[in-house]
Amino acid sequence: MSKLSELLPTGGGQNSVEFVASGALASGQTVALRSDGKVEAISATAVAQVLGSTVAFESAATTYISATFDSNSNKVVIAYKDGGNSNYGTAIVGTVSGTSISFGSAVVFESANTLWTSATFDSASSKVVIVYHDAGNSGYGTAIVGTVSGTSISFGSAVVFESAYTQNIAATFDSALSKVVIAYEDAGNSSHGTAIVGTVASTSISFGSAAVWNSASSSYVSATFDSASSKVVIVYQDVGNSSHGTAIVGTVSGTSISFGSEVVFNAGTTYSPSVEFDSSSNKVVVAYQDGANSNYGTAIVGTVSGTSISFGSEVVFNNANTSANRQFGVTFDSFANKVVISYVNGGDSDKATLIVGTVSGTSISFGSAVVFNSVNTYWIASTFDSNSNKVVVAYQDVSGSTYGEAVVFQNTATNNTSFIGITAGAISNSATGKVNVYGGINEAQSGLTIASDYYVQANGSLAAGATSIPFDISSASYTQSFSVSSQSTDPVGLVFSPDGTSMYVVSGVYPPGAKNIFQYALTTAFDISTASLSKDFNSSGQDSQARGIQFNADGTKMFINGVTGDAYYQYSLSSAYDISTGSYDSVSFSFSSQDGNMEDVVFNADGTKFYGVGLNTSKIFQYSCSSAFNLATASYDSVSLTISSQDNSPRDLFFKPDGSKMWLLGRQNNSIYQYSLSSNFNLATASYDSISFSVSSEETSSGGLAFSANGEKFYVCGGTGDDVNQYATTQTAFVTTVKAGQAISATTINMKDLT
Repeated sequence: MSKLSELLPTGGGQNSVEFVASGALASGQTVALRSDGKVEAISATAVAQVLGSTVAFESAATTYISATFDSNSNKVVIAYKDGGNSNYGTAIVGTVSGTSISFGSAVVFESANTLWTSATFDSASSKVVIVYHDAGNSGYGTAIVGTVSGTSISFGSAVVFESAYTQNIAATFDSALSKVVIAYEDAGNSSHGTAIVGTVASTSISFGSAAVWNSASSSYVSATFDSASSKVVIVYQDVGNSSHGTAIVGTVSGTSISFGSEVVFNAGTTYSPSVEFDSSSNKVVVAYQDGANSNYGTAIVGTVSGTSISFGSEVVFNNANTSANRQFGVTFDSFANKVVISYVNGGDSDKATLIVGTVSGTSISFGSAVVFNSVNTYWIASTFDSNSNKVVVAYQDVSGSTYGEAVVFQNTATNNTSFIGITAGAISNSATGKVNVYGGINEAQSGLTIASDYYVQANGSLAAGATSIPFDISSASYTQSFSVSSQSTDPVGLVFSPDGTSMYVVSGVYPPGAKNIFQYALTTAFDISTASLSKDFNSSGQDSQARGIQFNADGTKMFINGVTGDAYYQYSLSSAYDISTGSYDSVSFSFSSQDGNMEDVVFNADGTKFYGVGLNTSKIFQYSCSSAFNLATASYDSVSLTISSQDNSPRDLFFKPDGSKMWLLGRQNNSIYQYSLSSNFNLATASYDSISFSVSSEETSSGGLAFSANGEKFYVCGGTGDDVNQYATTQTAFVTTVKAGQAISATTINMKDLT
């Protein structure tokens, strides 16, 4: 059969352009255009998520921290109150290199007690503006202009913008009119919410007249500039209206500002509302502590229209008490097109945590939380360094002598927004080849659905609708189940072979001497509907109550834990992953000193570490093998993780292949709990992500947990139905707005409709 392009009229075929490949490109590969004119494969790992090391910028008590990015000098400026130097207002310049930051010398900008500092960058004058409460001058609202040079900053003279006691101060820059806008609580005028417009000239700033935006007490003030509407958005706690979270839109004209009507976004006591503009979606995002909902960390998306703002639905990003001292660190990463929220997680020992959010329409969804300081933390501020494409978070380390510290965070980013076309054939690295571009047809696809629109995903694949987010339990959905009741009662252990063609189930209840471990063959990898019993094994010669099963990397070793002898047992398989060929190695390792009821055995990728789930203690325990996958060389690491705050009946454990994530299955709540490990496979660095997924609709007697190799499916077995339940990590919202075209056959995509 002729190719479709051969049947098309002249000029209607495959529009293509020749490009040089950066890296080897497969046929049918979606590609992005680089700044050097070459094309590269679209990849979600174009930039990986990395958290740098903590760097101290002030070796003394540091409070009232604010941060901004100077895009003229490509430096980060942090302003703060220096408790080690008479509480003076101080600033310091930071330089980001890779995922680290270095600092110059601190510079005093106010020789008096300085509170409520807020820093912004005036891109028109290339100056940093710091606003603050000057306790040395009756608490007046004051501003000062700073000029960054190299790794230092110098200041002009301080200028009073409010001759009264001024607090809860926030500054932002109106880039449309080149004005600095300061919002604040004017204690000299009944604590009314007030704003004023400033104009920077050289090293000074002048102000117009102040304008009241809320004729009532206004606390926790935050402000941002919406460049899509050319409006200023102020959010605050409206004490005069039951402390509700409230927003208002301001319009700058000359040296004055006028306001629309107030809009409530949270009808409860709202603490520390903090607002940032997302220039990718043209929305504002507000993060806050919701006093009406157990003080959970909550976010909401706002859309400015004219002089008003409307909001979508509230989204909880931290299911625990969530604080921020004055404000959350809310920053828009314009490289990854993500919002990054930094906060103090009261549900996890007040650890400093950040979470990445993606705005879609009028809502926001979140990834996994990342702990950036594993001890008590306060006074968080953040900014985005657009030169290095990194987020910088500054904070007070309470457990570190309350010093001021900073850390650099690099978001995962994709280059799919630079999509240019699809390769017509394979192109070797540095070779020249054809790329089908707008107006063309690509015939190098497979499995497309005719008439469906296809979009370029972050990982470079084409998707017509819902797609899977690997290892994302928050978006999971139940798909099907497989009964093992003919073999197993109350199954408690579950694992798959790496290729997904074999599934292994450990029976929790069985007659003495009967088979207790069962192997099922899957004709379609990781699809339990295709499973059938194929092999079995009896471990009762070693232990009458097996609980978990694990294999080494090549399937020639099998490990089983039993609670009768409180030990792990090692077996050899003469045929890889075939349990019927198993024979006991006469090698075991006792865990009785840690827990008399260990529910699982899990190894890391190279077999040098393994882990047990203690039912009696509600702890996870870590062990080492000096020789890989050899229990004869095992020893306890004296490392454990208490998980009773999540579930006091833990049953099974699973690690992400790289060891950066861990999931625990608990029977108390019949839920899966997600943890992050800042050092891969090091249990001592594990912290709960405040992410869980309930399986109680399918299983109320949970026993075993497993994931598919690609993380797009996971499985839970249990005694409710004596079955294995399968779930998919599918999320329809993951489909991007980067359109590739429309499928006109199973192998062909028409790239003419890219609107």
